[in-house]
Amino acid sequence: MYKKHSHWIKQVKKFGELAYAEDIVQEAYVKVYGKQINEAYFYFVLRSLTMNLHRNKVIKLELNDQILNIPENIEVVNDVSLYFDYIDTWDWYDKKMFLTYINNKMSMRQLSKELDITFSSVYNTITNCKNKLKQWQKEQSEG
Repeated sequence: MYKKHSHWIKQVKKFGELAYAEDIVQEAYVKVYGKQINEAYFYFVLRSLTMNLHRNKVIKLELNDQILNIPENIEVVNDVSLYFDYIDTWDWYDKKMFLTYINNKMSMRQLSKELDITFSSVYNTITNCKNKLKQWQKEQSEG
């Protein structure tokens, strides 16, 4: 495993963790030390450690009884209402689905069952909304 150290660091970076890639790989080495493992298992250990780190790096902001989760590595703006103003410009379905998703702390599967909507519809809507927010935030930081 250690011979492919730079490969593992690149893999963690592909998962989206640029700042702590080296640390995650080192932690994975510790986790599998003394065990007989293959590369696929080590890949899943790296992915698991990276996703756990991402889960713990979320800042929750509240505005008018609505919660918006913003990843920690995005510069937090002083006025969160800008995000909600942008969300207000969306189609009613996208807006309602996204706000329900972030306010109720439900998984997409739970939301699908609760609203009696297919999982693929919920998944596609939430994913598109997240991408719209990311794109909008990127445009705001560039402009």
